[in-house]
Parts: sequence; structure tokens; C-alpha cells
Amino acid sequence: MSTDAEAVLTEAVRWARRLFGSGFEAAYAIGSLAHGGYAPEVSDVDLALVVRSAGPLSRARMRAVRILTRRGCGPGPADRLSVFWGRWRDVQHGAAGRVRLPAVDRLDLLEHGRLLAGADRRAGAVPPTHADLVLDGVRFALRWFDEARVATVRDPGRLAGKDARTVTKAVLFPVRFLATLQTGRAGANAEAVDWYVTTHRGPASPLVTAAASWREHGVGPDAGALLAEHLGVLHLEWAAAHRAWLEARGDAEGAGVAALEVRFAPVSTH
Repeated sequence: MSTDAEAVLTEAVRWARRLFGSGFEAAYAIGSLAHGGYAPEVSDVDLALVVRSAGPLSRARMRAVRILTRRGCGPGPADRLSVFWGRWRDVQHGAAGRVRLPAVDRLDLLEHGRLLAGADRRAGAVPPTHADLVLDGVRFALRWFDEARVATVRDPGRLAGKDARTVTKAVLFPVRFLATLQTGRAGANAEAVDWYVTTHRGPASPLVTAAASWREHGVGPDAGALLAEHLGVLHLEWAAAHRAWLEARGDAEGAGVAALEVRFAPVSTH
């Protein structure tokens, strides 16, 4: 059995209410299912849950929500269910402790979250700052770029034959982070692509334009050549821009990004 994204959200909320009982506060659709641009074959199904308390038991229940929803809905969008969570104070003032509510997703919840269940208490919340959003993206990237992903940037041929979700994330993650750095917004993929291609006129624009299309129509036959020419350039652009911003502020993360910048350099053929 396979279900659509909205049915996945409904099932996840049902399990959250059952597992948290009186500790359940609210549930929201966020991400592309809230602000638009959902692509059925590649997009995450993003759910934000607000609960009364944080701690090991709440974290265990969140894992159970994901597992039980995937089991109930079968393969498909449920495999891409991503659950963000926190308490009302985390939603209103920023995450504290071991909840899962990064600044970018918190802003998305505040600006675009679609209430699915519970009471809406977002009024009066303090949105994250530009610096919060950029640092959030940098910290995510420093975790994201493991050895395998760095190797892919250095040798884009490794992406050959991969599914559209894997390929487009490799291209559009750095585009979204660059857009946030320059605009102060945590926009959707379409907004980030439009900024990069139309306003910024970035050097990897042919690849970025193609990747936006691949989300809807599948990876095209021109992917190998475009990735080979532009993927490394795009990641070096991401690294250089963020390193400069971090170093100007004296942030410790600058050293990690500088190290990535070196590692993104293409493999020598000599």
C-alpha cells in the first residue's frame, strides 16, 4: 500500500496524538507542503509537532511516530517523512535543549506552517535573525558533507544513475544556503533558484536551472555533462562565500568551512 503526502501527514498526526496524549499541543505541515513547490517523487513530507515537554521519552515517541507512520502508509511519501518538534517556547523564542527545530524550519513554521491539529499559538513569536539562519545552514552543511558527499563533489560522475532526489539535493542545498546568506530569507527551492539564476547570475546557473526541472520531470540526459562542469564550481562558491562571512564575524565554524573548501577542489588528472 502507498499513500499520498497529505494522508501521511494525517497518519503521523494520529499517532502523535495517541502517543503523546495530553502532552500533544499542535501539529503543522511545513516545507513544500505548506509554502508550495511539493514534488511528489523527491520532496520531503515535513511535519512540525509541538509537545508539552522535551526529554528522552519525547524523543523516543517522535521516533515511534515516524516508524509507525511509515509502517501504516507503506512505501512512497512516508519514506520521506521528516518530523521537527519542540515546545511552544522553542517555537516562539528558538530551540533550547535536544529538540529538533532548526532556525530555518522554525521560520518556515512561523511564516508558512499550516495548522493540522491543536491550538495555534504562534502569535508574538520572535523570528530567527539572519545570522541564526546562516549559522544554522553552515552547521547543517558541516554535518551533511561526510566523506562520500565530499567525494561526489570532487568527482560528480559518482552521481551518475542516482535518483532525482539524491541528485537534486546535491545541487540545490548549496543554492538555498547561498540565497539565505545573501537575502536573509529562508526561501523554498523555487525562490532560491530564481535568486541564483536571475538576480545573482551565478556561474552554475545552467546546472541549477536543470536541477529545478529534474525535481518535476526526472534527471535528464544532459545531467552528466552539467554536473561535471558545474557541481564543483557551485560548492566552491558556497564555501568561499560562507567562509568569508564567518571569518569576518570571527565564528568558529569558519575553520570547518575553510577545510571543506580545500577538500572540494577537483581531483587532479595529472
